[in-house]
Amino acid sequence: MPFIECHIAAGLSEGRKRQLIREIVRATHEAIDSDPKIINVLINEHSGPNMCISGRVEADEATEREDAS
Repeated sequence: MPFIECHIAAGLSEGRKRQLIREIVRATHEAIDSDPKIINVLINEHSGPNMCISGRVEADEATEREDAS
């Protein structure tokens, strides 16, 4: 039974999260031929200050963009 955990930045609408889940289930089904009924997806949302991508904290980048304006 596949269990996929997805970490994303907070802010997606409920509709976009449902679409993301549908696409993850579809891709998993196609990749490993698992029954979609047993594919589990868990979305973890994180606020900007709690995320670091490629060595940069998302909240710092937002501050830098504001300072440049």
